[in-house]
Amino acid sequence: MRRSIAAAAAVVTLTATLVACGGSDGGSDKAGPTGPTKGAGSSSTAQPAGEQSPGATAGSTQAPVGKLGDTLKLVGMEGSLNGTGTIEADFTLEKFENHAKSAIVEPAAGNRLVAAKFTIVETGTGTYQDSGYAEAMVYDANGQGYQGKPGTPTVGKSLGGLQLIVKPGQRVSGWIVFEVPKDAKITSVTYLMEKVGPDPERTGKWTLD
Repeated sequence: MRRSIAAAAAVVTLTATLVACGGSDGGSDKAGPTGPTKGAGSSSTAQPAGEQSPGATAGSTQAPVGKLGDTLKLVGMEGSLNGTGTIEADFTLEKFENHAKSAIVEPAAGNRLVAAKFTIVETGTGTYQDSGYAEAMVYDANGQGYQGKPGTPTVGKSLGGLQLIVKPGQRVSGWIVFEVPKDAKITSVTYLMEKVGPDPERTGKWTLD
């Protein structure tokens, strides 16, 4: 009798022990706590290596990006210095010349000229006025930028000379020249509409590779 009572007590004790352990066993097919999911657009999401869009900062609006031949719509600043009406235009990077010549600009020793051809169509209600070259930049594989220079390349006419004026509905085309190191690999071209400080919303970027 004593032996039966002892055996029964042992069974009860063992059952209680199994019940106490059952929580981890029964839940083994469920994922435990993990770190926060890093979704698209999250500030903690890893970004691909390479050059950032000019003027882009964390949380800022990214510049419109295309490739050679694409058309990007750029909008002028609010309260534009160009007067009344909205200033916006379609910009197309038509061509890029990796070894250009100019009748005016002679590159310094160790440098070469490159040139980009733009077509601009004013789609707003105001007149877009700017310099014909200072708003454009080219960037090399190291992220170094080079500003456009005044001058007419031998491949065609310059974009607006020293002053670019594009009226509503008007279409203009022309080249901008840049002086870069001879061994620089140019990977992108940008154009900042109404260049008064950096603004990604007014900057178009075209990649070349």
